[in-house]
Amino acid sequence: MKDLVYLSRAFVEFGPFAKKEILDFQKRGLLTETDYLRDEGSDSWVHYQEWLTVVPMPAPKLVKKATEKAPAAKAPAAKKSKKAA
Repeated sequence: MKDLVYLSRAFVEFGPFAKKEILDFQKRGLLTETDYLRDEGSDSWVHYQEWLTVVPMPAPKLVKKATEKAPAAKAPAAKKSKKAA
């Protein structure tokens, strides 16, 4: 599988991780200045910030907005008749 990435931190290798996981790590602020990444099958390590500039970003998911509906007109309440006593 080619979408796997290894992380090197303090000369210790972790992984493999999916590219989505690495992007999530970056969003959550878990990557540090000393982190390096390499794609599976590659021998060269790249600083994580450089890796982020060359990795193809996933296409954003399109979210359909709910169309606003006009409030339905309320039917007039039925009048209660008073019974004659």
